[in-house]
Amino acid sequence: MVKYFDTHAHYFDKKFEEFSLDGEAVGADALLDSELMHETVSGIINVGTNIESSRAAIDQAAGRDFMYAAVGIHPEDAQNLSLDAGVELERLEALISSPEALDKHKIVAIGEIGFDYYWQPVDKAKQAEFFEGQLALAQKYSLPVIVHDREAHGDSLATVSKFPDVKGVFHAYSGSIETARELIRRGWYIGLGGAVTFKNAERLRAVAAALPLDRILLETDCPYMSPVPHRGKVNHSALLPDVANVLSRLHGIDCTELARITEENAHRLFDRIAVPER
Repeated sequence: MVKYFDTHAHYFDKKFEEFSLDGEAVGADALLDSELMHETVSGIINVGTNIESSRAAIDQAAGRDFMYAAVGIHPEDAQNLSLDAGVELERLEALISSPEALDKHKIVAIGEIGFDYYWQPVDKAKQAEFFEGQLALAQKYSLPVIVHDREAHGDSLATVSKFPDVKGVFHAYSGSIETARELIRRGWYIGLGGAVTFKNAERLRAVAAALPLDRILLETDCPYMSPVPHRGKVNHSALLPDVANVLSRLHGIDCTELARITEENAHRLFDRIAVPER
């Protein structure tokens, strides 16, 4: 049975309150503990978007040996915070300030962080303050990062380039193959999810086909970005086979091989994840 590693999920999101399994309304916990999930998924990184949701991600990962947490402040959340960056970054640092804290809370990365220039109005200076502050924390504590880059490709690349010791993944990648190659040259990974299945995503599929397999990570961004044929429904990790089917065809390999390679990539980047026994 093929199992996939989901490197980007948000199981604390309120949309999971709407999720139905076999026609019955269930919550995120029931979904995560379901047979469907255990048959399809080898691991999940539950990614926070602010301090509160980061703590929720930690709580959901506790007690589930296949689930880990990432903690961070998303650019949209950063822009809407009333407290200044220094206060919020101190709260974030408290979660990651020792190896014991990282191990206790199963924290494997700082994320989701970055730039979002889609939603207007944009406070670029505030987003940059939070992004650079979190990259500095990643550098200080030797953690990888999960980057959100929406319509900010040039600024995102320029900002991570200021921190050459920090590595991570550009999740839900939407940039050019040239930018992807530059990121890969610098040691970064590219996250691909449901968007590669969309009808109008020929450009993204061309980028995905040109990427080296050892730099691709699978992700859902659930409950958002549901792959075809599940558009309009709540996304979840057990839908990764629909993404894998597209990527495996693009690279001329079977899904079993794609699952193996992308899971190895996840373990290589997020090296605090326990490697499973084979």
